[in-house]
Amino acid sequence: MGVGDTQLLSGVSLCLRRAELVALNGPSGCGKSTLLRAIAGLIDMERGTVSLEGRPAGEEGWPAFRRRVILVDQRPIMRNTSVWENLKRPFSYAVSSRSFPAGEAEGLLKRLRLDGPAKHRDARLLSGGEQQRVNLIRALLLEPDVLLLDEPTNSLDHEAALVVEALLREEAERRGAAALVVTHDRRGCERWCDRVFDVTPHLPHVHEGAGHE
Repeated sequence: MGVGDTQLLSGVSLCLRRAELVALNGPSGCGKSTLLRAIAGLIDMERGTVSLEGRPAGEEGWPAFRRRVILVDQRPIMRNTSVWENLKRPFSYAVSSRSFPAGEAEGLLKRLRLDGPAKHRDARLLSGGEQQRVNLIRALLLEPDVLLLDEPTNSLDHEAALVVEALLREEAERRGAAALVVTHDRRGCERWCDRVFDVTPHLPHVHEGAGHE
């Protein structure tokens, strides 16, 4: 994969199956996060292709593709309003074909310990880890086919990270959704991902993670 005049990754070929969690592990600066943004159609690749269910990305239009393939950034953008309103906002833009699932939102907030008074707090005043969890909930409520997760637990303590990992594992299985996870914590991702893909510039290598039986 190249972006502009810079060659970041070479020889990378990935195929994600439904309900599968695949991790991209590698050092900072090797192109992992850039690869996620390219898959999401947010930047152009100089070389390489992305397809969804055998069809080129964007063939049905980029808005439709981005409803099915959602990037969950490690530095989420929160609007200057409550957590609850941040969760509801995408549904007012017709990003999803269904109405805002309030009950499901409540359940996810409770699971990630952001329910009760926390959901009425200004989302921009939350800690980095809390914002990451709100952003993850927002993405799950949109029911994507693929989640692109950029360091989803890097701002969390160990206990909170375990909760997020378990939630992602369960939600992927329940929804039949795939996830591509960028991480620098190889040991951690072996705990909850099905496969781990080690990447360094020009030298990718695939390992099978401990995964989920």
